[in-house]
Amino acid sequence: MDKTLYEFLIFGKVQGVGYRRFIKSKVEQINLQGVLIEGSIKNLKDGSVRVIARGDEESIQTLRRYLEVGPIRSSITQIQSRIIGEDECKEHTFNLDGFNVIE
Repeated sequence: MDKTLYEFLIFGKVQGVGYRRFIKSKVEQINLQGVLIEGSIKNLKDGSVRVIARGDEESIQTLRRYLEVGPIRSSITQIQSRIIGEDECKEHTFNLDGFNVIE
């Protein structure tokens, strides 16, 4: 299966509410189904969250649904997404461990 690299920017009440941990746990659930999503999630200075994820189309769409829901204390107002190239995500690491939270 072809894997595509996506960037998601999530806006709203997404910091200080367990959003990154929630998304990491959901990615781990997806990965347990045998489809690997690689990438990372990071809080940004403007209060938003950035997700870089590489996977097949079906797993990325599943991830997007989790991004839209978030944990109970979160409130998502907007999600921007786009396909990006490897050169646009140098600060994000991809490895066999799957998905990383960047502090």
